[in-house]
Amino acid sequence: MIKILSVLLSVILMVPAPAGAAKAAPAGTEGVFVAGKFLSVAGAPDGSAYLLGADHRVVRVRPDGSQSVIALPKIAEAKPGDRFCDLVTDGRTLAFCGFAFPVVFELNLKNPRQFTTFRPPDQEAASLHLLNISREADGWRLRDADGYVFRFRRDQPLQRLPRHAALEAGPQGATLLIPPPDPDKPRKRSGLVTKEDGSPFWAAPTPAAPRQVKSVEFLGYDADQRSVFSVITGSGELDTVFTLYAVRGGRIDASREIPGPAGLTMQRPCRLAPDGTILLVQAAGENGVLLQRVRLEGKK
Repeated sequence: MIKILSVLLSVILMVPAPAGAAKAAPAGTEGVFVAGKFLSVAGAPDGSAYLLGADHRVVRVRPDGSQSVIALPKIAEAKPGDRFCDLVTDGRTLAFCGFAFPVVFELNLKNPRQFTTFRPPDQEAASLHLLNISREADGWRLRDADGYVFRFRRDQPLQRLPRHAALEAGPQGATLLIPPPDPDKPRKRSGLVTKEDGSPFWAAPTPAAPRQVKSVEFLGYDADQRSVFSVITGSGELDTVFTLYAVRGGRIDASREIPGPAGLTMQRPCRLAPDGTILLVQAAGENGVLLQRVRLEGKK
């Protein structure tokens, strides 16, 4: 399911978004229209969302809906067609990874004149094709094109996590394991999430036949101490259902169906934000996307 999608000094320009890019969502919907084509979205502690553009720029959408554009510095080693695949932010920096680059690029938002690059010192890293990135307290987690997840602390060797490790860290930095469904064993229970020691953590609800759980993705651990999952179910392409679950103590505290990513070319159109909302990007015609915030209300 994963697609394949140091640095020359350059000045970053932070300018207002193009006219019309901050217009409100169509009547009857909630969200903000953002012009352009995008590859990923990430949330910051101040409530801002950052959208990684396919044209080597980032659009910041503030909580009030206002927008600004960050034109990223050039990458000296980039070849035509090379681009970033994913980003993550802590509110002070943006960190990027890309298929063509076996390094992490970091941009300081207060002094955004050039990237700082972090290159793992081990030889294995030179052959990595990185697609996704998430933050940990002292570094990042990186997922490559083969689906392996690595823990990377600045200037330290990579640590490869167990097969099927989730990209996002769980409670207290734990690693959750989510094996994909086995097409050769369709009757085998799918949707099971375990801890690193193999003990059960949660199991996605099993839909009525012929529907099956097609995938489970761990989005992170929210401020309400709930684990948030995105689950895809269906029996084919035409009846696919996307559902968000907030789980506490192994039980579902809240859930909500969401639209699928039709019309998007994004690596990560659905992302848990620090405030506990889920950032959801929807296609909005050929000229842009609709950025929405979904909140999973818990049981009273």
